[in-house]
Amino acid sequence: MQINLHPTVSIVLVGCGGTGGYLVPKLARLLMTLKQFKRETNFFLTVVDPDTVEEANLYRQNFVRNDLGKNKAHVMAQRYSLHFGINIGSVPERIESPEKLRELFFSLRDDRYSYSQQSCILIGCVDNNSARRVMHDLFKNWNGLGYRHNLYYIDAGNGKYSGQVVTGYREVNKLILPPVGEIFPDAIIEDDEPPRSCVQNALEAPQNIGANDLAATMVFSVLNILLTEEEINSHILTFDGRRQEFLSRTQL
Repeated sequence: MQINLHPTVSIVLVGCGGTGGYLVPKLARLLMTLKQFKRETNFFLTVVDPDTVEEANLYRQNFVRNDLGKNKAHVMAQRYSLHFGINIGSVPERIESPEKLRELFFSLRDDRYSYSQQSCILIGCVDNNSARRVMHDLFKNWNGLGYRHNLYYIDAGNGKYSGQVVTGYREVNKLILPPVGEIFPDAIIEDDEPPRSCVQNALEAPQNIGANDLAATMVFSVLNILLTEEEINSHILTFDGRRQEFLSRTQL
């Protein structure tokens, strides 16, 4: 499916832990490259995460000991802004409403760029359904930011070995590709139990390191084609790292 990106592309990535922490450097490297070779387009990246880096996170997330006690979003933004020479904004807050999430598409903007010529990309790398529900609500009730912008919503989810990446796409008054919450309804049902600790997950299921990195790579693959070729070539990607099976469930 061919798409047309506007001269300004605003990307909001929610979740900088297991999957998001591996995705940020991949995406930052791509944006550095596009900054050099696609000069007619301005790219803005904002990363969001309310959590601080704890000892437990060192087992399977993309952090090091010097990051302990710091906010995850700040760590990712500062490290890869400096490393790749691009501007990455960070928001150390829990996003609890679609309205707050919508505002982040303007967080790095200034008067030099026209709001009316903007493409919006939302990336979900979260491990809880409540956050995914907020993103689903934003997508479902998308108003185009008042300028009829289209919205691309890429969501990643995984378990011990397997997972999926779903790309939703909509115009203001038209659904083109349904999001993860419609393909996998359980993904937006409120969580009944608190999430297991990172230590438990890391020590009992160390293969999660591979699953998280694999999910991040698959999201990056979707973004790479979207940003460089202006094309969506898959809707639902699934993987099983143990069996080393990969499937595009919907061809476009």
